[in-house]
This record gives sequence, C-alpha cells and structure tokens, in this order.
Amino acid sequence: MDNVAVVIPSRYKPYLEEELSLVKTVYNNIETILFIKKPNAKYYVSLDKINYLKNNDSDKIIVMDRVKPSQIINLMRETGKEVIDRVMLILEIFEMHAGSLEAKLQIELVRLKYYLPLVKESIRFAKLGELHGYLGAGRYGYEKYYTMLKKREAAIRRKLEELRRIRDIRRSKRRELGYPHLVLIGYTSAGKTTIFNLLTGLCKPVGPEPFTTITPKSSRISINGVEAILTDTVGFIRELPHEIVEAFYVTLEEVSLADGLIHVIDASKNSREIINTIYESHKILSKIGVHSKPMLYVLNKIDLISDYLEIKRTLEDSLGIPGNNIVAISALKMTNIDLFLESLKHMIGSLKHGENLRTEIRT
Repeated sequence: MDNVAVVIPSRYKPYLEEELSLVKTVYNNIETILFIKKPNAKYYVSLDKINYLKNNDSDKIIVMDRVKPSQIINLMRETGKEVIDRVMLILEIFEMHAGSLEAKLQIELVRLKYYLPLVKESIRFAKLGELHGYLGAGRYGYEKYYTMLKKREAAIRRKLEELRRIRDIRRSKRRELGYPHLVLIGYTSAGKTTIFNLLTGLCKPVGPEPFTTITPKSSRISINGVEAILTDTVGFIRELPHEIVEAFYVTLEEVSLADGLIHVIDASKNSREIINTIYESHKILSKIGVHSKPMLYVLNKIDLISDYLEIKRTLEDSLGIPGNNIVAISALKMTNIDLFLESLKHMIGSLKHGENLRTEIRT
C-alpha cells in the first residue's frame, strides 16, 4: 500500500474528517498532512513544502482540491512522485465500487474528460520518461495517445446513450403500471442502502466507506398494500465536482424524474454538520434541475445519539422544515420503523392523489 502525503487547503479545515475519510477509503497509510493557505500558481504548494514532499517517505501526493494540469505536471517533475487531486481520488473510490457496465463506463468517461487536458499539457514536454504515474512512459507518443483517448470518449458516449435509452424504456413500463417512483438521496454513508435493503428485503452491499453505491438500484416495495418503486442512488459529498455530476447524469437522472424523494440524514453528526449537509444536498439537487419535489426527511442512526428530538426541532426552527416531514429512525437497530413506514405510506398516498409535501428549506 502506498504511503501518501495529503495536501489540504486551509479553508477545508472544518471538513477535515470528511476529506480524510475520502483519502482513507483508498489509502490507509497517510505519511503526512500539509495545509495550504494560498495555492502557488506554478506548483500549487509553496517551494519550501516542495522540498519537504520530495524528501519525505511518501510514495504519492494527494491534493484535496481541484488542481490545474500545469500544476500537477510541475509538481510531479519537481518531486518525482505521482500527484492526484480530489477529483482523481473520487474517481478511484468510484472505481472500487463499480459493478455494472454502466458505472464502469461512466467512471471511464470522467477519467478521459479529466485526463485529456493533462495529456495536452504533457505534449509540451519532450520526454515521456520525465513524468511519473499515469503519465509515465508508454508505447504511444503523446499525440497518438491523445487521439486514441478522444476516440474512446466518443465510443463511451454512444454506449451510455444506449444504456440511457434502455433505462427510459424500463422507467416507462414502471409508470404504465401506475407505481409512484421514490428515490433515496442524501450524503454518502448516511445509510441509504441500509434503508433500501430494509424496505425491499434485498441484501445490497453496505459499508462505512464513501460511495458504496455507484449504480442505482430499483425495486418494488409494498407498505400495507400500498406499492411504489424505490431507487437507491449514489451519495452526495460537499463540493461534488461538476465532472462527476455531468458524467453520472444517467444515474442522477433517476432523482430528477422521481415523483418523491426520501432524504436520508446521518443524525449522529452535530447540528451544524447536519444543516450543512442538507444545504449541500439541496445545492446538488439544484445543479441537476430538481426543484420543489415532495420530500420526506429521515434522521437515521438515532441509536448513536441521546436526543434526536433536539435535532428535529433544529431542522424545524433553522430550516423551516415541517415536523410531519421529518421522521427519526435507526435502520440498523430497527428503531421507529413503524413510524417511518406510516410516514412513507402517507407520502405514497399523497403522490397518488396529487398532493404535495413541502420541500423548500429556509436559506
């Protein structure tokens, strides 16, 4: 396993645990953590930190920020080590959990789109051998390699369009049967798949690491005779890179076309973190064109806290969410599940009768 040096912008200090959890999903051996106040225009990190990174025991440098291609190339040349940024790290995590052909193609598409500027930047350098990692020596020259990547990108887009067409057909058939379509959304690791398994009786993979779910999973559910289609989707993170949003639109499209949303929230976090995750989730929903959909807020993991009623009151007072739109449960410990099922049954019934549940939050 590689030893890694992690470079983090100082503005991310309040989210240090979340950022490091992304790193630890792939790399357990963190050699050092460096904070950067202001990125250097040429190398991203300052010159004194370059010498430190060059001489420490790390094998790879991870910069938890969006880094320009020229900065990545220059930092690699100066340190002699592979450099990846936050987007590349998220792609590695996605790749770990990709199971379906669709997920693998989506990940490859993001990689290609993100790496093409790096390859163009690399053309400026004469020798392949001067670079490291994914830009190291290979059998193709830069120009030929770049052309090959562009052709591969076009081929992937065609395959994804075909998969999207098939998904549209399946979705249309479900709608013809008259089932409302509900989608689980929320931050990564909030417990969406645990709730999905609980409601469907399936055993889809769950785990503490981010992005266990990459490909959406759909199944019919029945609550006291009231039926609907439930879909589990990829989790959100703070500042979700726009490349991820674009390439995973086929996945996120399930959210935009849903009749109602079940917003799962990790109640074990403090109130400030919970409010921030709700704001971030709503920002991502806006990015993909989702506005004013009926939404049920589910405070999950209440077995890990002493007073979930206080958190519920905070959401009501700070965000203006009606109390009857919030239900607190522990999917793992099966706490308040009857109340959750009753709320879900009411939501499905409201959708069938054309009623609406308030979704706007106070900003």
